[in-house]
Amino acid sequence: MARSSRPHRLIVIAGTDTDVGKTWVAARLAEGLRARNVTVSARKPAQSFDQEDALTDADVLAAATGEPVDDVCPPHRWYPTPMAPPMAADALGREPIFLGELLAEVRDGWPGRAPDVGLVELAGGIRSPLGHDGDGLDLILGLAPDLVVLVADAGLGTLNAVRQATEQLLDHPTVVVLNRFDHDTELHRRNLQWLVEREALDPLVDIDSLVGSVLDQMPTYCTGCGRPAGDCPGGCSPELDPPRYCPRCSRRLAVTIVPTGVQARCRDHGPIEDWA
Repeated sequence: MARSSRPHRLIVIAGTDTDVGKTWVAARLAEGLRARNVTVSARKPAQSFDQEDALTDADVLAAATGEPVDDVCPPHRWYPTPMAPPMAADALGREPIFLGELLAEVRDGWPGRAPDVGLVELAGGIRSPLGHDGDGLDLILGLAPDLVVLVADAGLGTLNAVRQATEQLLDHPTVVVLNRFDHDTELHRRNLQWLVEREALDPLVDIDSLVGSVLDQMPTYCTGCGRPAGDCPGGCSPELDPPRYCPRCSRRLAVTIVPTGVQARCRDHGPIEDWA
């Protein structure tokens, strides 16, 4: 990926199966992050759907991120047949889908100014075919994301589905989300307990927790020199000096004098802090 456009945090939204709520989770995550002044872009490499659907996955993601729907999923990757994308392409008499093309379209399709978070939503389960020569896991390997959010239904079949999927994702940082979790449902509670105690997992059961988890893992930068916080030797931010770089994206701040002192503002993230 070109470093000028790759999101600062690249997250793949995967699922244990189809209809587990990947799009809903991705959209709510995007909305929750944007409410905290985090810039978010979403991509759906390919989507198949029923022509009678009022909204496609790309429509829902575009509404959540504020992007044009054709940026979320390019029009030539829309397949109006409810099958796996390569099967839908065959049924519609369209050109074969190759994984390398999908990877290139995602890599080259981010905004010119890198967003804080980029979400890539897969189709179906992680081993569902995305192209004629690869599946969701292959796309994950090609993208090398910073995090995989594995969405699973909280009910029957959860244990088997989560165990199989997480075994495939051992080499990737992964957080499990039990979607549609109901604290009043005994099966849901027992599934969660089993995954925690027997599988050493720490599933999340609500969007606020997922948003918090992503925020906790976001990179931070020194406000004095703009380098990653862990690489800064210190001493570059005198106590009375205003910040010069955004701690979230490392971009140069606009510093202005205000009645209360000095204000430093990031173009994308707003005021960083008012300095007396």
